[in-house]
Amino acid sequence: MIKKIKQVQKVLEEAALHAEQFQRTSQTSCPSGCFNCCLKKDIYASPLEFFPLAFHLYQTNTADSFYDQIENQPENTICSLFSPISTDGWGCTEYAYRGLICRLFGYSTTSDKMAQKRMVSCKTLKKTPNYQTMQADTLLKAPSFQDYYMKLASIDWQLANESLPINQAIKRAIELVSTYFTYTDNKWTA
Repeated sequence: MIKKIKQVQKVLEEAALHAEQFQRTSQTSCPSGCFNCCLKKDIYASPLEFFPLAFHLYQTNTADSFYDQIENQPENTICSLFSPISTDGWGCTEYAYRGLICRLFGYSTTSDKMAQKRMVSCKTLKKTPNYQTMQADTLLKAPSFQDYYMKLASIDWQLANESLPINQAIKRAIELVSTYFTYTDNKWTA
């Protein structure tokens, strides 16, 4: 389990770095303090991308209380990691442990049915001047959603392909990680 968590964390860090490099290359960025994407109620994710978060919560003895917080939320709600008063300024209370979807959204591509690259972004980012003038060759430098999700799938095919509402994905990650470390003799130190 520790190996799987470290592998996922490596993919997450690589994706974040790639997205940051693309932001610099394309000279695009979210408006300061914007967290509109966090307010969407239909964000889907895989449990696997939240294994590092679940492990962190387990290590800090906050997994049960966080799990209960998710349990007590209405079904279709915004991400349970979101708080407009978070200390990082972007609205995420666990920014270092955010999922792959959070690291790539806005600064990555997907391929359309004609195999053409297109950005996966929000309306706010699409209105920024540098975004509107982005050239096709710049898109080639953007992270690819498919590539990073395939990297997750190479770690655990089933969990990487389990698409759940974001809070349910976090909850499932907590269940799997906490259960593993609670009921095995494995030490949880990395």
